[in-house]
Amino acid sequence: MRFLRSQRGSALVETALVFPVLIGVTLLAADLYNLHQARSYLEQSAHTIASVLGVQSTLDRNGLEALVARATSMNRVPFEVIISKVESDRSLNWRPLYRGDDQGVCERYSNGSRFTGQFPDELSAGDGEALTSVPMVVVQVCSRADALALSNALLGSDRIEVQAISRLQHGDPTLDDALTREFAPRENP
Repeated sequence: MRFLRSQRGSALVETALVFPVLIGVTLLAADLYNLHQARSYLEQSAHTIASVLGVQSTLDRNGLEALVARATSMNRVPFEVIISKVESDRSLNWRPLYRGDDQGVCERYSNGSRFTGQFPDELSAGDGEALTSVPMVVVQVCSRADALALSNALLGSDRIEVQAISRLQHGDPTLDDALTREFAPRENP
């Protein structure tokens, strides 16, 4: 009889020791799932915006607003969208366009009229020289990770940032008056 009591007590102590670890692992798994879902939604949003803009020959403000709203409709947390038109020599003829309900989340990849971000390997020839002279649209979509995860200190970053690049099929799209004023195209020197 004493043996059974000591076994029950031992099992109770072991359960009390293991239970907090089990809860911690469960919470960490839930955080990682939430971050993965958020990153997937941001990637989908960025690729949708970039691919649709890449095939447009004309662009108006209402259409762009509708595209951004529709492409980001699955995002559950505040986000920032930056849209840049980049030439193959990394020059920016337009100012970057900012959208979203959060500001200052994305890293800025422009310095004056130059794009300072990285292109995927397939868009560059060995020493950074572009393979083609076709302009590209670069779309960044970013969100703060602290709104998604309890354990964001373990993740090493306080934001989620994705980037999508698409070649402009029709060169420079024709802009309506509202977007022309907002983009304020730069004159080539």
